[in-house]
Amino acid sequence: MATCRLTTARPLLAVVVMISFALGPGLPAPQAAQSGQSETGHGSIRGTLYETDESTHLVGATVTAINVRTGKQYTSDPTKNNGDFAVEGLPAGTYDLVIEVAGSVFVADHILDLGPGESLSKSYSVQPQRPANRAIAKMPPPKGSATVVGESVAPTMFWKTTGGKTLIGILSAGAALAIYDATKSKKNEASPSTP
Repeated sequence: MATCRLTTARPLLAVVVMISFALGPGLPAPQAAQSGQSETGHGSIRGTLYETDESTHLVGATVTAINVRTGKQYTSDPTKNNGDFAVEGLPAGTYDLVIEVAGSVFVADHILDLGPGESLSKSYSVQPQRPANRAIAKMPPPKGSATVVGESVAPTMFWKTTGGKTLIGILSAGAALAIYDATKSKKNEASPSTP
């Protein structure tokens, strides 16, 4: 009797395993209820700053990322000879980017959306001859804009891509089929043969 229940449960278990593997990676992760506090995270915005000519590195500039919702500011260290900057420890959110150099403020053309733990790479060129498209609260009036020179997004793990999820689904279906076939063949072995 127990063997009969076990052989009946195996195909059902195989189907459940297959469905959970196929759909599991695509389902959103459960999140805690959001409070009024912003989400903490370790995201970052990195890049290189350039002069107007888009080839000479901008030295001694700071980049401030301002959370649009909370108004909290995160500032980089001053750039060195290579013009590189890094604003780290950013919670997920939408950010205005302001570049300050020699008392002048330059506002990035576009705001940035940063996901939890995401790292963006954006390089900017300051453009004093091009007016900024907005002013930033609690900051001096901008002297111009900052335009994107090059951009990229940190690589995504293969298993989180559509191709990775598809591969997981196919492998899961194959495993479930193999379990089902093994169960079916054992069932046939257990049945009496015809004389």
